[in-house]
Amino acid sequence: MRWLMIGLLASLAALLLAAAGVARHIFVQRGKLRRQTATGERKTLPLTPGQIIDPAEDMEHDLEP
Repeated sequence: MRWLMIGLLASLAALLLAAAGVARHIFVQRGKLRRQTATGERKTLPLTPGQIIDPAEDMEHDLEP
């Protein structure tokens, strides 16, 4: 029973660490985006609510050898 509790606590600690990493990544990326828009470096237009981006258009299609 003791090992189950240790395993549970270790799993919980790992989950909290992963969630903190995700939250930090989001905050850092949002800060970069805010700085880019404030300085005018961002060259892409913001999306309108009905606009759809096709990821296949951005990919290179060099399939021939």
